[in-house]
Amino acid sequence: MHQPDILMLVKESLSASLFVDLEADFHARVPVVICKEKKSGLICKVSAGNENAFQTTTYLSVLSNREPLLLPLVLGLRHWARICMIDRAEEGGLPPYVFALMVIYFLQQRKESLLPTYLKQEVCFLSSWG
Repeated sequence: MHQPDILMLVKESLSASLFVDLEADFHARVPVVICKEKKSGLICKVSAGNENAFQTTTYLSVLSNREPLLLPLVLGLRHWARICMIDRAEEGGLPPYVFALMVIYFLQQRKESLLPTYLKQEVCFLSSWG
């Protein structure tokens, strides 16, 4: 199955779930399905075959499972950024994952760190990462 076919299946699946305003951008550098989460209004981009995105998502998932404060803090910061209109990368703002990285850094730098640092390799990664 080719990448556009997979993304069309993703788009169909997402349309029957918690997402609205679905569109596919197959002409982007990395083809994506773009949607908005109904409750929060946050934009989500889904790609297929993008190993970097997979690794980033897996890392964020591992950290959020380890520290329950991570997800609400990231969502709160992203919501604030959307209100301030600084979350629009295509208009010179910051991409969404930057807000997650800011919160992670904040939680790592506390006097009593709530999250491990990546460079110290204290986080166990999935075996599929090689």
